[in-house]
Amino acid sequence: MHKAYSVQSILKQGVQIEAIAAYGNHVILGTRSGQLIMYKVEEKTGVDMRMFNNNFSKKPITQMEVVAAENLLFVLTDSMIHVCDMSRLENNFEFVHSSADTKGCTLFTMDVDTRKSTTGELATFIRIGCAIKRRVVFFFWKKDKLDSLQLAIDLLDVPRAICWVNQAVCVGYKDEYVIYNISCTPPKMHKLILTSSTISQEPNICLIRNNMLGISKDNYLMLIDPSQYKTKEGSVDGGMNNKITPTMWTHPLLGLVWDEPFAIGRTKNAIEIRSLVGKETLVQSLPELKNTKFLVRSDKGTIFAAASSELWCIRMVDIPKQREELLQQKKFQLAIELTDISEEETSAKGQTRRQIHMLYAKELFTNKEFSAAMKEFEKAAIDPYDVIRLFPSLVPEPKNTVDDAVPTASVPKLEDHDLENAYMALIEFLAQARQREVVKLLDTKNSSKSLLEIIDTTLLKCYLQTNDALVAPLLRLNQCHLEESEKMLKKCNKLSELIILYDGKGKHKKALTLLKEQANVEGSVLQGLKRSIGYLQSLGADNLPLIFEFADWVLTEDPHEGLKIFTDELIAVEALPRAKVLDFLVSKHKALVVPYLEHIIHEWQDTNTLRHNALIKEYSKQVQQLLAQQARGEDTPDLQPMRAKLLNMLEESQYYSPDRVLQDFPTTVLLEERALILGRLKMHDKVMAIYILVLGDLPRARAYAEANYEQDKDVFDILLATILRPVQPFEDVPMHPDFVKPNIKVALELLNIYTVKVEPVKILEYMPDDMDSSELKFYLETVIRTQIAEKHERQIMIGLLRAEASRLQTEIDKEKKKSFELNDTTLCPECKKRFVNQTAFVRYPNGQIVHLSCYDRSVASAKP
Repeated sequence: MHKAYSVQSILKQGVQIEAIAAYGNHVILGTRSGQLIMYKVEEKTGVDMRMFNNNFSKKPITQMEVVAAENLLFVLTDSMIHVCDMSRLENNFEFVHSSADTKGCTLFTMDVDTRKSTTGELATFIRIGCAIKRRVVFFFWKKDKLDSLQLAIDLLDVPRAICWVNQAVCVGYKDEYVIYNISCTPPKMHKLILTSSTISQEPNICLIRNNMLGISKDNYLMLIDPSQYKTKEGSVDGGMNNKITPTMWTHPLLGLVWDEPFAIGRTKNAIEIRSLVGKETLVQSLPELKNTKFLVRSDKGTIFAAASSELWCIRMVDIPKQREELLQQKKFQLAIELTDISEEETSAKGQTRRQIHMLYAKELFTNKEFSAAMKEFEKAAIDPYDVIRLFPSLVPEPKNTVDDAVPTASVPKLEDHDLENAYMALIEFLAQARQREVVKLLDTKNSSKSLLEIIDTTLLKCYLQTNDALVAPLLRLNQCHLEESEKMLKKCNKLSELIILYDGKGKHKKALTLLKEQANVEGSVLQGLKRSIGYLQSLGADNLPLIFEFADWVLTEDPHEGLKIFTDELIAVEALPRAKVLDFLVSKHKALVVPYLEHIIHEWQDTNTLRHNALIKEYSKQVQQLLAQQARGEDTPDLQPMRAKLLNMLEESQYYSPDRVLQDFPTTVLLEERALILGRLKMHDKVMAIYILVLGDLPRARAYAEANYEQDKDVFDILLATILRPVQPFEDVPMHPDFVKPNIKVALELLNIYTVKVEPVKILEYMPDDMDSSELKFYLETVIRTQIAEKHERQIMIGLLRAEASRLQTEIDKEKKKSFELNDTTLCPECKKRFVNQTAFVRYPNGQIVHLSCYDRSVASAKP
């Protein structure tokens, strides 16, 4: 406990007080005989009566409320509300208005709100709820009278207490509290709690922090949040749903006011001042005021209390004095609340608040309330490193200096469960600190990341002790200190996470060395090749020498899987320089050259001529080797598939260089493949020689001729010349027996099939002199008929063209005979200008004449 308020006696043995109201340093008394009295109370100069109305009412004054902003006093007397003007002292509560609509009122509540009016000026809006029998009727103050709000609530019983907060009205009955949401039409009711479970008790309701309701139940003060009751109508136990712990008093409350941060309540033995925070809520007890009947707050730190004929002023003790006493008692929360409402200079107040938060945090930490301590450290805006220093095991080289923000000498040694709880609280604190630091770095574009590095390294140590599943995500943020983190991860045998650390810090050689060492370690999380392959794939072209260095052993261990380092469907892999990769494979792993080239050409659509040439050359080498094995009598199951690949490549690829590839093909074998290459070079005679004279493959020769006829009309002539005048193409390659000599039969068949595609003059030169002319009869007749038909077609076309030319000439002559007048007054319809001498113009079929330039512009604008 400490002294929060001092008491000043104002009146003794005066009038019979029945109601009390106050504002600022003024207090207004309503008496049993209907008098109104105003006193001005100064702490130094004493009490001064400012207004007195001896005959305001013939009945006792029941209730009063002041609206200081408008200098209005609302008085309930004789079951009716009267309104007085207090702006002129000499008028002694000048009567303004009395509302007959409020007749029968037993108590009332007010809602006063200051906001901008429709004209943009600040205006005070006053609403009143009057309890009349079993109803609450609502009014509003309009200029100089009370007008109805056209709103009323039917009650369950006669109300004993009533309080208005925002869009809700709380009513206290003899046995329960009920809240009404008046923003709905009609208003919706929610039952709260019983007034008492054991004794007969008058209800008490007080507005707390402007938006909360304080209601009494037995010896407790319950806090109710009205915003919880904006849903559908029903019965809700507000006490059970309320997260704020009820405040216990020594006896049931008889009256209650709120003066931030204190609740001041009347009990039968004293006036008690209590805080709503902390475990020990009692701040001060004023037993000398046990006989009071009324409590009213007039201003911040000023409360008036009255008995039947006595009046006291209760003033808050200076906040710095209270704060000093509270800090000695280690009541930090209350000290912070008082500092928040103090009128000290802003910067000084902020510094004081941070100091108190620091002291409070240290106290909580010492008491092993780690989570609460971290929240206070956060409020104190302390350097995270100073909090980390509370954990010696997390600091590489702990140092204790006179400049420490949080002295560690009195910090308890933490072990087992306490240490784990402390780590969890520290993690939460550092996570918040990290977010702030990241935002700060983004806002200031500051390149210094030392604090962020300390935070993340500490978080890493905490995660290793509490939740190692969070280690990898933290390391991927790449802010941990390399050496310190490396040491901790090795100590905890977190090899997979160590790879993440190395990767983030660019220590790729260390990572790859570790992966290589662990690849064959039984039971290791890094066992196998998968992690090594994935790591190498992610390095990219900038680390190509390193990729080659560590890909070597992977390719040796498992060539098929290892080749994925260079062929997997990843952006970084596909972007590797293919020429250098090919050179590496040629020099180190020749068996993988073909699979690599096949992948980049067929899967990645590589169009590089050199690589297409290289793949064809490799295919050729392998086919020749297999043919040699076959010649030795060895089994060669791969020969046909490999040769099919070679043929397909030669036929389908459009990117190899035929003249260069041809050099790798011998003249004794692979003649079919050689023919394909020669075909690309348009060497038709050599192609036909291979197909006809060596392979004897007439269908292939015909297909070749048909495919090339459109580009070269002589191809069928070459085909027939090859058949009719055979010459051995290669010395070491025997000719096909069907074509060693001129094959007249085949030649005649081809002549009859491709009659129109063979030039008669040329082909007759190749025919043997002793050949019977009757054998050429069909061919010659067909040729002659074809030529006659073509000549006749040409003659018809000539006639048609001449007729069309004659028609067009007639049309031209007709148009030339037309005349029209063009003079100095003729205007161009496009530009509205005259035609001058020697101006080029255009005449439309409809007779309209325009300048040539205007015509060109119109044509150009009409184009899409």
